Amino acid sequence: MAKNIPLLVQHYPGLKMLPWVSLGQFPSPVEPMAKLGEYLGFKRLWVKRDDFSGVRYGGNKVRKLEFLLADAQAQGRDAVLTLGAVGSNHVLATALYAQELGLKSFAVFVPQPVQEYARKNLLCDHALGLKMHYLTNELLVPWRMLRVWLSHRSPETIARPYLIWAGGSSPTGALGYVNAGLEIARQVSEGLIPEPEFVFTPVGSCGTFAGLVLGLKLACLRTRGVGVRVYDQLGANPYMVTYQARACVRRLRRYDPSFPNVRVSRRDFVFLDDFFGKGYAHFTKLGVEAVNMAKEFEGLKLEGTYTGKTLAGLIAFARRENLADKVLLFVNTYNSRDLTPLMAENADYKKLPAELHRYFEEPIAPVEA
Repeated sequence: MAKNIPLLVQHYPGLKMLPWVSLGQFPSPVEPMAKLGEYLGFKRLWVKRDDFSGVRYGGNKVRKLEFLLADAQAQGRDAVLTLGAVGSNHVLATALYAQELGLKSFAVFVPQPVQEYARKNLLCDHALGLKMHYLTNELLVPWRMLRVWLSHRSPETIARPYLIWAGGSSPTGALGYVNAGLEIARQVSEGLIPEPEFVFTPVGSCGTFAGLVLGLKLACLRTRGVGVRVYDQLGANPYMVTYQARACVRRLRRYDPSFPNVRVSRRDFVFLDDFFGKGYAHFTKLGVEAVNMAKEFEGLKLEGTYTGKTLAGLIAFARRENLADKVLLFVNTYNSRDLTPLMAENADYKKLPAELHRYFEEPIAPVEA
C-alpha cells in the first residue's frame, strides 16, 4: 500500500482526514505453512506474519497504534496513559512507538501469573522510560486510571494524557485491523494467497478481531473470522466483538457520512471459548504444544498467552469441522523481533517499582495439565 495512505483511506477517500501515522511495514506477508500443515493433515494452512509488522517491535499492536497515536497527536497531547497486565505486549508497544513520536507514556499495571516474557517486557518498559503504576485490585482500575490521568498535565498545553484502553481496543484502535481485513482481500486479489475459508486470531480485548471481521465484510470476502478467546469472558465475548465493530462503523461515518453503513452480526464470525484454560496468561498444555509445533516445523515464534492458544483452537476447530482441504489462515499477532536491543545494558529489575520485584523473584507459573 502507499506508505503515506492507509489502505482504509485508499478504499474510502472520504476518510482522508482520519488521523493516521505510519509506524509499521505493511502489507505483512502471507506464507504457506507446508511442513506444519503436512504434519497436522491440513493441506492449505497459511500464516499472516503480523509478528514482523514493525522494524523494532512487531505484533498486532502496531496497526492499532498507527491510529491511536495519530489521534493523540491530532488532539495536541504530549503523553499517553494506558492499561495492561504486568507483561502486557500492548503496553510495551505503546511505550516504544510513543517514544518514537516524542510522546511520554504512563501505564497502570494489573497482576498476572509470573512468566518469562513478562520479565523481559518489564525491563524493556523501564528502558523506554515508561512511568509504571501497579495495582493489585483490578476493581480499582477506573479509580487509579483517573488518579494517574489527573496527576499528569503538560506544562506547555495543560493537556492531560491521551487515554488508551487495554489492548488498544477502541473504535479508533480497531481500525488497524479493518485495514488488515482489506489487506488480506488485496493479497487474495493479487494471487498471493487463495481466498481463506477461515482466518484465526486471538480475542482478548476484542479490538483486533472486531476490526478484522469488519474489514473482511467490507472487502466482500467469503472468509469468516474465527476468534479464540484468551481473556476473561466478561471482556471477551461475541457481544463485545459486534459492539466494537459497529462502533468502528459509527466512527468512520463521522468522518465520511458516505461510508457504508455495514452491520456486523453474530453470524459473521465464529467464536471459540474452549481454549482459555485457568485464566489469562496461564499456559495450557494444548497451547504449549502448539507453540512447540510452530517452532519445530515453521520456525515461528509464538507464546502461551495469546498465539499458542489460538493455534490450538485452529487445530481443534479444523479437525472437528473436517477442514483438511480448506484454506486456513492463522494471523501471528505476537512480536518476533529481538527485544535485546530495547533493554538497557546491565538491566536490573531492582530499578523497577518494588511491587514488581516479585515477578523476577517468584518461580515461573506451571503449565496446566
